[in-house]
Amino acid sequence: MKNLIKIILISFSSMFLFTQCNDLDLTPLDAIAEEVFYKTSADFTGAILSSYSSIQSFNGTSTENLGERAEWWKITLMTTDDCEFDPAQASNAATSINMDNLNFLSTDVAFQSIFTHIYQGIYRANLVLDKLKEENELTAEEATTFEAEARFLRGWFHFQSYKLWGGQGPLVLEVRRDLNEISVPNSTAAATVSAILEDFAFAAANLPETWDDANLGRANAWAAKSYAGKVNLYAKDFGAAVTQFKDVYDNGPFALMSNYEDVFSFDFENNSESIFELQYGSNSDDNGWVLDDNHTENFKASQGIMRAWWQDAGNGAPGGGLGIYVPTTSLIEAFEADDPRRFTNIYAEGETYYAVGVAAPYDPAWSPTGATMRKYRGENVSKMNPVNFAIDYNNERYFRYADAILMYAEALIESGGDLGLATDLINEVRGRSFPGGAAIPSGLSSGDLLAALKQERRVEFPFEGHRLFDLVRWGDAQSVFAEEGKTFSMFGNGAIFPLPQTEIDRSGGVLSQVQ
Repeated sequence: MKNLIKIILISFSSMFLFTQCNDLDLTPLDAIAEEVFYKTSADFTGAILSSYSSIQSFNGTSTENLGERAEWWKITLMTTDDCEFDPAQASNAATSINMDNLNFLSTDVAFQSIFTHIYQGIYRANLVLDKLKEENELTAEEATTFEAEARFLRGWFHFQSYKLWGGQGPLVLEVRRDLNEISVPNSTAAATVSAILEDFAFAAANLPETWDDANLGRANAWAAKSYAGKVNLYAKDFGAAVTQFKDVYDNGPFALMSNYEDVFSFDFENNSESIFELQYGSNSDDNGWVLDDNHTENFKASQGIMRAWWQDAGNGAPGGGLGIYVPTTSLIEAFEADDPRRFTNIYAEGETYYAVGVAAPYDPAWSPTGATMRKYRGENVSKMNPVNFAIDYNNERYFRYADAILMYAEALIESGGDLGLATDLINEVRGRSFPGGAAIPSGLSSGDLLAALKQERRVEFPFEGHRLFDLVRWGDAQSVFAEEGKTFSMFGNGAIFPLPQTEIDRSGGVLSQVQ
């Protein structure tokens, strides 16, 4: 899929933009007309992969369109107690200072950027569903598989919208072609969750359980079942979450990697722990500074990610990183002294620091907290052979089996289920890092067991985009941020963040700010 996903997205990008009508009826020489494209299996494969490509754009860095600077990380990392902003990097801050201070403005580029890519991905999935209804060359089996994959992706993007805006973002279940009715109003949490679960249920019933090696990374039936469990957990339907996760745990193909560091190794992409993993490319002669398909040079996109640029150490460290995302002292102290997960996630004094062409002792002077993010990096840097010092080609692990196991335990605790099994599940994840013992004792009360689970999630998943949503789901965000001297409040009725003001203005009042 690494090669498949790097496709020329000529017609897909242009179809997402709505312009005024005119009397000209000319076919661009550099585009494929929609009327003649959606015919073969190869056509539909290209179309469905364009929706995955919208996920790659979440952390795009481009000054050409919205001035995006890895906005997904700002939203999911800078807003947590695991990361803070290095004030020495103020010239590169963009919206990072606002995010770090929990000051969420509807005019921030971050929200416009992520809204655009979420709903672009939904549009691309809906376009596949729309075209499947027309005459084509697909077999019935192929058509059903494409429908299931498109519905998985539509559900996945709507779930991201649900997490950010509490279900009040638009619920878009069709391609709207009438420019007089192009805007979509706010949805509700109940309607959004229902639609997401319907999409994941169809995907679970009709996607293959596995893909061949040429299609690694494409969603399968077990990914759909896993995400259905996660949606139910977020919606606090704990009984339904238990049912979904039990199926995944008892019958699914996943297994924990024996070594925590290997989970994020470039050598072990798409490993046994991967439920849903975003694929990146590899070194090429393309433009290494163009990473998203919304750039005019999208045909040169290298499909990497700028982890090195934003996350590698700054303040004079070798390698050229900016060091904007800094591990907090709170996170560093959350690890037990002998927990090897600290080493995988965070550089500390004296450890070997890796960047392109660099292997040097880590200097704590490079960071205001004396530490730098290491996850996905470390020795992987020398294996990736990036096209420039800023790019990383290591896949992003969006959903890991360890996450499913701990959410299964959480659903059991919250539903009043088998606390013994919940304890065993937590210890299964914990035992990978502490094979010699340090297990959570049996017989804990549900409250103490939930506290143990929360601690385990924090040290298992740093910098993977879960922490803020965990804190909000548990109702702990206010108290946790208060300990940091910060004030956290929901933007409105389940929404963490505001909808982008540009989208509200563009809708002509059809879409309103979250309440």
